[in-house]
Amino acid sequence: MSDKLDNLDLGFDVPADALERMQDPEILRKWPQGLSDMLTVITAALRRAGDDETTARDRAFRAVRALAQYGGGRSLYVPQGHQLERALRDRAIWERFDGTNVSELAAWARLTEVQIYSILAEQRKLARARMQPELF
Repeated sequence: MSDKLDNLDLGFDVPADALERMQDPEILRKWPQGLSDMLTVITAALRRAGDDETTARDRAFRAVRALAQYGGGRSLYVPQGHQLERALRDRAIWERFDGTNVSELAAWARLTEVQIYSILAEQRKLARARMQPELF
């Protein structure tokens, strides 16, 4: 798969042999338990999604590295249950929105068009905040 199509590539420079070095069982034993668990969970999710073991493991290492570079050294809140599902649904609606498909999105998400417009407005604010930090 090309790097441009890999949705786990967040633009971080990674040495070509970094994944191989990190998969050494000796290094894995030294990881804190939380990181090791995270790697296992992500690998399993990718396997369920259809990746072979090697691809799933490589992508899991890349995902954990990206999370560590993003949130390393600080607490990172990850919602669960209904709150997580709603946030993921809202993001999916935003990504599927093409400017003309509000009715289709409402049917897909089993929501009203008014609810879809509200979600889109909130997601637009979040996208703008990611692209344009506040000036003051």
